[in-house]
Amino acid sequence: MSTNADQKTVSKGYKYFMVFLCMLTQAIPYGIAQNIQPLFIHPLVNTFHFTLASYTLIFTFGAIAASVASPFIGKALEKVNFRIMYLIGIGLSAIAYVIFGISTKLPGFYTAAIICMIGSTFFSGQGVPWVINHWFPYKGRGAALGIAFCGGSIGNIFLQPITQKVLQNYMTGNTKTGHLTSMAPFFYFAIALAIIGVIIACFIRTPKKGEIVATQKEIQEGKAAASAKKAHEFQGWSSKQVIKMKWFWIFSLGFLIIGLGLASLNEDYAAFLDTKMSLTDVGLVGSMYGVGCLIGNISGGVLFDKFGTAKSMAYAGCMYVISIGMMILISFQPYGASQSRAIGIAYAIFCGLAVFSYMSGPAFMAKDLFGAKDQGVMLGYVGLAYAIGYAIGAPLFGIIKGKANFTTAWWFMMAFVIIGFVLLVISVVAIKRYQKKYIAQQAKAATSAKEN
Repeated sequence: MSTNADQKTVSKGYKYFMVFLCMLTQAIPYGIAQNIQPLFIHPLVNTFHFTLASYTLIFTFGAIAASVASPFIGKALEKVNFRIMYLIGIGLSAIAYVIFGISTKLPGFYTAAIICMIGSTFFSGQGVPWVINHWFPYKGRGAALGIAFCGGSIGNIFLQPITQKVLQNYMTGNTKTGHLTSMAPFFYFAIALAIIGVIIACFIRTPKKGEIVATQKEIQEGKAAASAKKAHEFQGWSSKQVIKMKWFWIFSLGFLIIGLGLASLNEDYAAFLDTKMSLTDVGLVGSMYGVGCLIGNISGGVLFDKFGTAKSMAYAGCMYVISIGMMILISFQPYGASQSRAIGIAYAIFCGLAVFSYMSGPAFMAKDLFGAKDQGVMLGYVGLAYAIGYAIGAPLFGIIKGKANFTTAWWFMMAFVIIGFVLLVISVVAIKRYQKKYIAQQAKAATSAKEN
């Protein structure tokens, strides 16, 4: 329906087609660039005789590089055509997989990981929210973002077993001791990432000039809802006030320690499971992790809204403790034990159910605890604490495993998770208590001002 010769209203169907393309981006290009990398750890460690600690530094270097590059990519999106930025990201990630395929030394793998992580920031970390925010400036943005980011979990369901099947065709020996006979899988995934990324790039875009993505009614309702929300929401403290709070630092320390424990669950799980079960079974566990994450991402928002930060994060902590407990149980099983697959699936489901704690958790907690005044800054602080712990966690797990064994390493991770969540939940309760006192003081001051 056109408003005049130069303007036209975009249909809801077309807007949700953009959401589908974002979801597809998360499922395949992002899934290849980031989610399947842990599956290559054990084969590469065996093939090139690296230590687990030294190889898993790829995740540390990649995370640091992406964190540094992300603000610059965000600025560039404002000035450069989105489709060009998307293709740059796809190109970088595909080239990174080629570098993986020709590397034989650690510096080559580190370089590939850095390029791959920066590339995925172009089309995923910054790209997907950029597209969604432009097509849904008011109503439906949250739901659209949620659907788009579910793509990563959906991708895991089929990418994990496919990757293991491909690796199986290019390995000799069993999963535990086998090594790669060819680096061809990296080139296959580079081609798949590039082709699918280019196809998506042909259709994905931001609105053109003259395209109306929100009706006048939606704009008015959106502004009214935003004003009403602002009037009732907790405005909180400035970032300068927050960093002077003792409990903020305890909260950040807790989240950092949680990152130490969770990195191994996401990055080292495949390297460990490869020593206990076949590639096919490891792929099945990875697929079930995708199912768990899908449920966890959807249920996380409901849990936060209904039960609040403290109870939701305590629940997440319990899920992670159980999932690490499953890994400890597997560590006592011999290679190929029939019960290992069932225990591995239990690990995957429990771990996936708690994924909201670091996916949507930082954004919710930053606003819920510290208010809307400096929400963006506080989200940065909260996310940074977890990112630091996560960056250290994967190689730390490898170091502990190298000095002792997998069982000991998993016990350390469980200790980190328990200590981290206890510190976080205690600090959340203390901050909420302080928040209530602050609101009461502000209300009292406002009443006194009116009376005078």
